Amino acid sequence: MMRGTGGPCGCRLRAVLLPIVTLQSLAVLVSGPVLSAQEPGRQAEVVRVTVQVRDAGNSAPLLGALIELSGQSRRYVTAMDGKVTLEIAPGHYTFTAHKGGYATLRGDFGVIGASGLTVAMHELGDVDTDIPGRLLVRVAEFGSGRLIEGAAVSLPGGQGGLTDGSGWVEFRDVERAVAEVTVQMLGYRKRTEPVTLREGRTTVVEVAMSIDAVVLAPIEVEVRSGFLEAQGVYWRMDHNRTMHVFDSEDLVERGGVPYLTEAFRKIPGLHVYGPGIILGRRQCEIATYWDGMPLEYSTPPGPITPDDIELVEVYTGLRTPLRFSRWPGDINDCGAIVFWSKRRADRSR
Repeated sequence: MMRGTGGPCGCRLRAVLLPIVTLQSLAVLVSGPVLSAQEPGRQAEVVRVTVQVRDAGNSAPLLGALIELSGQSRRYVTAMDGKVTLEIAPGHYTFTAHKGGYATLRGDFGVIGASGLTVAMHELGDVDTDIPGRLLVRVAEFGSGRLIEGAAVSLPGGQGGLTDGSGWVEFRDVERAVAEVTVQMLGYRKRTEPVTLREGRTTVVEVAMSIDAVVLAPIEVEVRSGFLEAQGVYWRMDHNRTMHVFDSEDLVERGGVPYLTEAFRKIPGLHVYGPGIILGRRQCEIATYWDGMPLEYSTPPGPITPDDIELVEVYTGLRTPLRFSRWPGDINDCGAIVFWSKRRADRSR
């Protein structure tokens, strides 16, 4: 908040801030009127909305803030704790708060039930308004009153700037009667407000930004095994060089219990006989590997179960990688089944 001297451009302050805000309370937002038709003779529903008005600088409750609502003849005044209870029907209202020495606060809010609303008012300073054609815009967070640095503020015609550490941005030589001020900031709802400029004077406005949910693209985390990386498994998967790849859950779903060979029964080009015999498309003996080595040279401890397996690669025909041929340099057109153990994969993550 600017006090005394030293506002933007080091000028003397002496004008009233004209805030432009849209109020939003806890769980009371509506997109339009929410009053429902009443039965004949039935009194309209009245709910309680507790409003607390605080100083934006030190969060102190403000005593004696005058609150007016559209369509209501009654005026409300905050107590020592800065609070006042409004007894109003559900609906849409224009809200105005006045307090001596503070900027007048105006905006809209909706009511659908009993709720609470906290608003922050900024103290007035002295702003030198003798500089013609100047527009000062301050951007704050709605409710908390926190001044926002780095908000993008723009005017028609390409003029624009970012707010400084005190939430201010300044425009010079604005030569129009009404300027549309657009404010954007990640995490807040975009605001566009028409501002009537004071002829031959400096115009000061405050725009209160409402927090908005930001939908971000989901973050996908993939934990890869250093062992499988070194064996080229992920390279083959990433470059579409694999034919069939299964993890332990896939094996269970495909019927690989109690006999693992059952998981391969529906793969074209493979012939499964009984609990432990798999042949290729030409009834040839298919190559089988365990952690990259021929199974006969790297026998796993005990029977293989889905719980022992991290991944399985299955190849048939000429798409079988050369490294899974039985003899170096041979072309394996029969096929190969390559088991990668969870024990080796987990140990190298």
